[in-house]
Amino acid sequence: MRICVFCGSKPGAGSEYVKAARHLGRLLAQRNIGLVYGGGSLGLMGEVADATLDAGGEVIGVIPYGLFDREVAHRGLTDMRVVADMHERKATMAALSDGFIALPGGAGTMEELFEVWTWGQLGLHIKPCALLDVDGYYRQLHGFLDHMVDEEFLVTAYRQMLTLHTDPIELLEYFANYQPPRQKYEPTGSGPDSVDSLAWLHIRDRRLLMVRTRGKELFYLPGGKREPGESDVQALTREIQEELGVTLYADSFSFQRSVTATADGFDDGRQVTMLCYTAAHGGDPAPGREIAELTWTGTADATRCPPAGQRVLAYLHSRGLID
Repeated sequence: MRICVFCGSKPGAGSEYVKAARHLGRLLAQRNIGLVYGGGSLGLMGEVADATLDAGGEVIGVIPYGLFDREVAHRGLTDMRVVADMHERKATMAALSDGFIALPGGAGTMEELFEVWTWGQLGLHIKPCALLDVDGYYRQLHGFLDHMVDEEFLVTAYRQMLTLHTDPIELLEYFANYQPPRQKYEPTGSGPDSVDSLAWLHIRDRRLLMVRTRGKELFYLPGGKREPGESDVQALTREIQEELGVTLYADSFSFQRSVTATADGFDDGRQVTMLCYTAAHGGDPAPGREIAELTWTGTADATRCPPAGQRVLAYLHSRGLID
């Protein structure tokens, strides 16, 4: 398990902030929970990373090229990912993590937390999000979120997805037992259920790997659905092992795109939402028990794929990754 911690690149005005960051880092290591964070060595970012490392824990930093020097990148991490930009930074941090905690921080901390909280409302992940309130830092924000509910801009179920805790031990226990609420726009019974799925993007020689399951005519992206309690990384790793006999390396996952389209095989117009990841792998893909055929697909073969697959092919072609 890994937890993403958003926090300030400054230590803050009070000594309690540094103490809280170091306490959280030690707790993560003691519980064998990896830390994912923004990769800096200054402020609370550096404190939580150093405390985790000092206690023998795993720390993965994710930082854009443009901030590598400005944020004084940490040189002693278990793993440092240097990415193209802030969008890739946040997507990579989200893909590597099983939950999100915000220690005190500034505008960047708020932006990162609010984005993953929104993703949770939309069903793009089922991971918990929380504020670790240190010395009352988030008290006013907590009140403002309640004000959003009072003014009917936020429903109670989504408000409750972002919890506030003053005790990091209780927070980690909450994460261990987290059950996500129904996502925003999820059908409530008056219409067809939507289909939520995960997909692995594997490109070779400018063509994308697709699979055809037994009894099907169309080719699909390899992947499948989460089991209860699984993270995206866990679910997709399991599905790809079953379908293709290869192992996806958990620390290499990178979120690429979410695609929504008409689901294949239904007559009621339901939609499929597919979260697409890239990941390094070990072994050569080979058809598993349920797979009838593998193929390497380009845009010229798009009609052999369902609507979601066609959208992924068009996206990859627009980026010059496939022919």
